[in-house]
Amino acid sequence: MHYSVTSCIIASLLLSGCSIFSSPKTEQEPIASQPLQVPAHLSMPPQPAQFDIPEVRASKQLVDTKPPGLVVPLSASSRVDEEETKARIWFDRNDYSGDLQPYLESKLSAFFNEQGISYQQADELVWTTGWVVQTRTKGAWFWKSEQPQQQAKFRVSMEPRPHGRSIAVLVEMLEHQYFEEDASLLVTGVKREEAAFLNRFTAFIGADEFRQAQLRRSRPSDSSLELAQDGNGAPSFLSEQSLEVVWTQLESLFDELSLAVTDLNRSTSTYYLNYRKPRPGIFSRVFRRNTKPVLPIAEGSYQVVLSRVEQQTSISFRDAAGQVLTEATLAEMEPVLLAAIAEARIEL
Repeated sequence: MHYSVTSCIIASLLLSGCSIFSSPKTEQEPIASQPLQVPAHLSMPPQPAQFDIPEVRASKQLVDTKPPGLVVPLSASSRVDEEETKARIWFDRNDYSGDLQPYLESKLSAFFNEQGISYQQADELVWTTGWVVQTRTKGAWFWKSEQPQQQAKFRVSMEPRPHGRSIAVLVEMLEHQYFEEDASLLVTGVKREEAAFLNRFTAFIGADEFRQAQLRRSRPSDSSLELAQDGNGAPSFLSEQSLEVVWTQLESLFDELSLAVTDLNRSTSTYYLNYRKPRPGIFSRVFRRNTKPVLPIAEGSYQVVLSRVEQQTSISFRDAAGQVLTEATLAEMEPVLLAAIAEARIEL
């Protein structure tokens, strides 16, 4: 019985054609595709070659990686239109500016002078600048140096509204040069440089407004003296007191400011003065007494001329030749005068 079962198994294996040993696999050769035969009344379907991706030559494009230039209202009197595409900002009249157009013209001139920028007035409300150089700091410590990076020329235009309470200031670039030969300026870079120049001027206006606000907060309650312009448009100090009251109180102010009266002319309301900077004496050093305020002017001869401006009195400081002191000098003198008025307890 045992031999019969074994014989049956061997016979079944032989009949099935199976082998217990695996034969090596042979790779089949690819079947060559025959061209598709299309009947005459049918169209040829798209072939794979028609969908191949063509070769494209890549072109070199310059990309500006710097942030875009934005005009920022950095002063209380400035504002920017939301849909503005140019480097333009609007200024509105406020308590600090007075008449807006003369105020902006004087501040623009002061801005150019402070920044050391040469300029010329091309039209009534148009100014063109010379080369404005931008530098880049290289090195550190004792080896630090400023190297020029680029320079540009700008045109500054003012566009007043008919009512005169709002004026737009527009900055446009006229020329540009890089000091590096391989550098180039893109269109976005032009807008960025225009906006940066305009922001510098707006920040200058904002600093002046902040200085005037500080002076108003520190102004004595009984003093109305403020920096403005006289009837001829020259910078001077204005007081709400009458000319006669101001004339009688000025000598007390001069004594507090170390201004000695050498002569006077009542008919022209003119004081002739000689200024010597105060020097602390021995007793003031021993007892630590406060010295008198020091004016930001050189020692020498000066004039103070009074005149009526509507309901106010103009106090004009001039040099020995009669030339009016600059607005910047008067701005530095203003806090000293206010301190002297408070110390002398006079009303101006």
